[in-house]
Amino acid sequence: MNLNIIKKIAIALSISIWIVLIFKIFQSGGTMNDQLPKCIFTTMGVFAFLNIIIKIIEHLEKKK
Repeated sequence: MNLNIIKKIAIALSISIWIVLIFKIFQSGGTMNDQLPKCIFTTMGVFAFLNIIIKIIEHLEKKK
């Protein structure tokens, strides 16, 4: 399978997971001050994980 396709799937999946998690945080209720740390942590976590996946794929591309 082409690594560019895997990269695009990883990006789409990460963004979808991020949107669902942010939606769940806002559905849980509470004040904005309660939700803000959760949103920041979720955003940083999901996109850090995506960054790691992209770096691994790019490393594999260089090996070929």
